[in-house]
Parts: sequence; C-alpha cells; structure tokens
Amino acid sequence: MPFSKPENNRRRTAPDVTELCDFNQLGLDFVPAPSYSVPPRKETEPMNPELIEVLEKKISAIVEKYSALKEENARLNEEIQRLSHDREGIKSRVDAILGKLDGI
Repeated sequence: MPFSKPENNRRRTAPDVTELCDFNQLGLDFVPAPSYSVPPRKETEPMNPELIEVLEKKISAIVEKYSALKEENARLNEEIQRLSHDREGIKSRVDAILGKLDGI
C-alpha cells in the first residue's frame, strides 16, 4: 500500500555529516573545546647559561659525593667481614680456654 505523502516514499539516508547534533537532547554533557586544557606555554627566551653552569656544578658535586660514599660503603663492608672473621676466631679461642679451665 503506497503512502499518500511523496516524501515518505523516498528511502531514508544517513543524516548529513555537517548536520549539527543537539548533544543535550542525547543526555550528553560536553564541555566546550577551549576549556579542555590550556596548551603549554613556549618559552620565548633560552635558559640562562649561568643557571646551567650552576646546575652542572651541583650535579658534579652530587656524583662525586655518591662515588665517595659508595667506596666508603664497600670499605666498611670489607671491615665488617674482617671483624666478623676475627670475632669467630676469638670466640673459638675463648671456648678452648674455657674447656681447659673446666678440665682443671
């Protein structure tokens, strides 16, 4: 049965892409694009060379201190190992002396 209106007889096509949608009608809450984020500010002047030199000196000092502390830590660990070995030797000698005293 044909429709009485000629526009209904036409086959419907997808809506035109350029057609604006009312997102509020869809229940979507969009924020306007400019308020999403502020682009980062580009520096207009290069960084001060004096500041770079100061930073380089501070970083060098920190690296030197780190190296010195690392060496000291290794030395102290060796000393701990040596003292532990000495302690074991002294402990065994004291045990031997106590054994001799028990025998008397």
